[in-house]
Amino acid sequence: MKTRRSFLGSLAGGAAAAALGRRASAAGGKPPLGLQLYSLRNQLEKDVPGSLKQVKAWGFDEVESYGAYGAAIAGALKDAGLRCSAIHVDYERLDKDLAGVLKEADALGVKTIVNPSLPHEHKPFASREEILKAAGSFAKWSRQCRAAGKRFAYHIHGQEFGKTPEGTLFDVLAKESGPDVGFEVDVFWVTMGGADPVKLMGQYPGRFWLTHLKDMAKGTAVGTPGSEMGQGNVVLGTGAIDIKGVVAAGAKAGVEIHFIEDESPDVLSQVPRSAAYYRGL
Repeated sequence: MKTRRSFLGSLAGGAAAAALGRRASAAGGKPPLGLQLYSLRNQLEKDVPGSLKQVKAWGFDEVESYGAYGAAIAGALKDAGLRCSAIHVDYERLDKDLAGVLKEADALGVKTIVNPSLPHEHKPFASREEILKAAGSFAKWSRQCRAAGKRFAYHIHGQEFGKTPEGTLFDVLAKESGPDVGFEVDVFWVTMGGADPVKLMGQYPGRFWLTHLKDMAKGTAVGTPGSEMGQGNVVLGTGAIDIKGVVAAGAKAGVEIHFIEDESPDVLSQVPRSAAYYRGL
């Protein structure tokens, strides 16, 4: 039974999606392009206002925040003319302090709360038991987020593609977490996990709300999620991942916003070039 509170939560989530959809139309049919602030983690440690002004100078209007860069940077984001569309929050904090997370999201104006990685001891892929435990947590957090007018998503990190009778562990996670849980496709880590992000989005229309656009150096060995990337993260359109195909598949799957995340040592050079590639598609 849908209560008034859950109904209002659904309306709020729908309003957020509609706003992103309007911005997509204004951008020529593609979803808006944002930046995951983890890309500038080294710069943010030294200069938050200056780093955010650099993000704006690169032509971004949207960011995805993480960790310590939550409510504390709300004022700096506003001063830089940036909107925070989503925030990454680790599994342990969601488990212990979801009420605090929701307050922080309110302070940032954020509607989408994303868990960036589920804890797993089994390597390189999580065990079925770990996936089922995470699915239960995700379903619970999703209900709580929606009751507060927000929504919950999980950032795919590659450890979800071990083989199972259903297909993969991701198939188990998607089913058992329930249809209200969304996903953020990190195309680099999906590929590293041995899956195809284009095919994956085609299998689950409506479940992929966000992406991390991140290209992979040609010749990189896949099948080892969680490994260090080093020089493997390259400018969009120059690597092994079909970024153009990802964007086309995302349009069909209902992706609302793409975030560039750059974990290379050359982030200050690569981010503007990657942004230019996306805008030229």
